This record gives sequence, structure tokens and C-alpha cells, in this order.
Amino acid sequence: MKALRVTLTVLVVLISSQVLAQSTASELEVVKADAEDVESIDALVNAYYNSLCGEAGDRRAHNQRYASLFAKTAWVITPTLRTDEGKMIPNARPIADWMTRYPDEREAGFYEWEVTRRTEQFGHMAQVFSTYENSDKDRDPEPNRHGITSFELAHIDGRWWIVAMQWSGQPAGQPLPERYRPKKR
Repeated sequence: MKALRVTLTVLVVLISSQVLAQSTASELEVVKADAEDVESIDALVNAYYNSLCGEAGDRRAHNQRYASLFAKTAWVITPTLRTDEGKMIPNARPIADWMTRYPDEREAGFYEWEVTRRTEQFGHMAQVFSTYENSDKDRDPEPNRHGITSFELAHIDGRWWIVAMQWSGQPAGQPLPERYRPKKR
């Protein structure tokens, strides 16, 4: 019986790894990406911030360009969901669910921009800690909030994909840890 369980476990692992190994870009993709947006880690993170921003009333470019940066199986984790008891818990959603949470028209302007980045890469995977600021005005010298977005990235079929993302923000008046602050010029 134990030998049968081991054999079945090995078989499941082998089949799963074959399915993953045979995945192509078209099977991972929610929306076709502009090749320039996904050719490098820098390009992907820049495209993320550019696709997120817009004036009040703008149709969310976010819906197409933003979606094109994520693998179909990507997760967006917002660590700011509060339970009825007031406890903070992670809120993990598949990208397809995340994309349906917002209306097509912006109620107010929203701009978010990167001010510094820490990247770790090994082989086909990378983790990016991107310090951001945001406001209802582009590059506002007095932003409303700042924080860190953590991107988990994978390089598959010649392009970079966001496979998971989460962030943590706070009012701009509260300091960030020194290692995540922008470098003085």
C-alpha cells in the first residue's frame, strides 16, 4: 500500500511538471502584451506604474495594458482587509477577479510612481521591492501615501510576467525604513 502511494505521488508530480513545462505564453496570458513592456524587469515595472495612472473620468488603460503584465494564474494580495473583529488579514485574489473590482471610469485622478527599487534575481525568477508614492496629481511634490509593492516575477517564453503582487502603504507623513527610501541626489 505504501509503495502504491509513493508511486501515485511520483506520478502526480511528474504529470504536473510536464503540464507546467509545456505551458506557453498564450496559455499564461490574460491579454496580449506589448513586447516592449515585458522585455526586461525595468520595462515591466515601468509599464505597471504607467498603466495604473490616469485623470478622473479616464477609461482605465489599466484594463488592457495592466492585465497584459500578469500571468493568467497570477495572484494579487492586499494585506489590508479588515475582519469584523478589526483584525488585519491578507486578501488574495486571482488576477481575473482583481480586474473586475473596479469600474471602467475613474472616480478621481490616481497617480502612483516609483521612487526606488530593490531587485533580487536568480535564473528565471525575480523579486522586486518597489517603493512608491501616490496622489491624485501626477508626481505631486506632496504625495498622499507611500509604501512598497512586492512583485514576484517569472521569465517564461522570452518575456517577464508578474506571477504575484502585494503591497503595503501608509500615509506619506509616516517614515519608511531607511533601506526603502529614495537615495539623496
